[in-house]
Amino acid sequence: MKYPTDNIRVLLVDEHRLVRSAIRYLIETFDNMAVVAEASSAHELLAVLACQEADVALVDATVASSQELESLTRLGEVHPGLQVVVLSAYSSDTYIRRLLREGVCGFLHKNADVHDLETAIHKAVQGDRFVLTAMEPEQFINAASVVGEGSRQETPLTPRQSEVLRLVATGFRNKAIAEQLNVSVKTIETHRADIMRRLGVGHTAGLVHEAIRLGLISQPQTTDLP
Repeated sequence: MKYPTDNIRVLLVDEHRLVRSAIRYLIETFDNMAVVAEASSAHELLAVLACQEADVALVDATVASSQELESLTRLGEVHPGLQVVVLSAYSSDTYIRRLLREGVCGFLHKNADVHDLETAIHKAVQGDRFVLTAMEPEQFINAASVVGEGSRQETPLTPRQSEVLRLVATGFRNKAIAEQLNVSVKTIETHRADIMRRLGVGHTAGLVHEAIRLGLISQPQTTDLP
């Protein structure tokens, strides 16, 4: 399907088909915008970009934090014309700072309204970095004010540790995580201990809370945890 050349080309990236369909419906009510492709994972996102150009990628925080997309900087290097906007239900300052340092153009909280979504896409195309959090409804904040003096502080977790935390919080046991990441159980145990130390928690419930705060999962899972 061909779109007018002056349309802003949007790529939707979310695990859930219904969510993608809803966002597509909204975007296609905006003037001069078109959803040119969808992806449900980081792997699909990279595959789509190999054959489909886009101006803006709206990426769910869970996908943005996945192991397959350890650094969003890579997207900007391979696709310099693509601007990435992360959508999340959580707005941790630490998480937002990391995303911005990795090259994300903007951060939009899922509590935003339809007008905010349209504005976010236009700002991204213009190259304006921005943040809209739940604490500042209907008020876009220049990204520099979020990064600010804290831009030099270390990110609490490495990309691999973030992935381990996400898997722990979604109910995977150490052995299953080791198999999925193709490492030893001992390595996962070491990662887990280091994550607890860095985040200052001492139990699995605390890890789940931190995973939610960092935007790695959207809600607590009921799977039996170790």
